[in-house]
Amino acid sequence: MIDWIRLLKNSASITIIFGNFAVKQLKSIMAKLNRIRVVLAERDMNNKWLSDKLGKDPATVSKWVTNTTQPNLEALIAIANALEVPVQELVRQEECNQEK
Repeated sequence: MIDWIRLLKNSASITIIFGNFAVKQLKSIMAKLNRIRVVLAERDMNNKWLSDKLGKDPATVSKWVTNTTQPNLEALIAIANALEVPVQELVRQEECNQEK
């Protein structure tokens, strides 16, 4: 007979291990995704300008620009509007596709 308790315990640990691996992979992908810094430089603009334009804390914008954290979709759309570029220009799709 199957020992369901042992199976569930092992399954949970596999999920945790896989979950941690998936989170690390996702962070690795996300760290390479945004091009905000590049687009700001191309437009000869800086973090301060963007934070003022968006009404966001300069530290938050700095984290987005350095890929420490990623903006949510709403913020990404606002950034694209402020920079007058399509959202797609702010995202490195080729990086995401290579990681799959």
